[in-house]
Amino acid sequence: MTTEEYGEIEEQIKNDTFIISEKIWGFLKKKENIVVDTSVIIKWFFNDNEENAEASHLILKRFINNEIGIITPEIALFELANIVKNKIKTENNEMIGMEIIDRIYNLGIVFKVTKQVLKNAFNIALAINESVYDCLFIATAEHFNSKFITDDKKLYLNYENSKKNIKTGNLNFTIKTISPVLLKDYLKK
Repeated sequence: MTTEEYGEIEEQIKNDTFIISEKIWGFLKKKENIVVDTSVIIKWFFNDNEENAEASHLILKRFINNEIGIITPEIALFELANIVKNKIKTENNEMIGMEIIDRIYNLGIVFKVTKQVLKNAFNIALAINESVYDCLFIATAEHFNSKFITDDKKLYLNYENSKKNIKTGNLNFTIKTISPVLLKDYLKK
């Protein structure tokens, strides 16, 4: 997405800046709510040589047009900043990173992870043999009963193939499995 295109989008959302909480989430009147991971978000800012960038941009445009709600756990901020740091090393332009950080905060899609969501992510990580970091996205989607969209094929397959193994054991919470969507398949909807 070009700087000009993003500037137009940023103008549209300037008055909608917030850090989402569970209380606010219930008041959002969107047709569909989705959770995206960092593999989707990074494509909003870097689309050169990025596979499935078109689908990622469609998600962002649908959010801007108030057709969908987007949420992502706060870990995405740290992952995004790290990816940006590595991408701009070759460009030697730290201002790009600062602008991206401002832009992601201005979108107002960040969810502060609760203890319950972290426990669910931990349990999912054990069941599917993935990192707790990655499983936070799945647990957030389960928590909000939302679609989970990712471009991480390994995470997608591990979750899909192992969700029947996710159990609550002796823990006091309920696991609600969701159906993840690969980013490439989002355009087919």
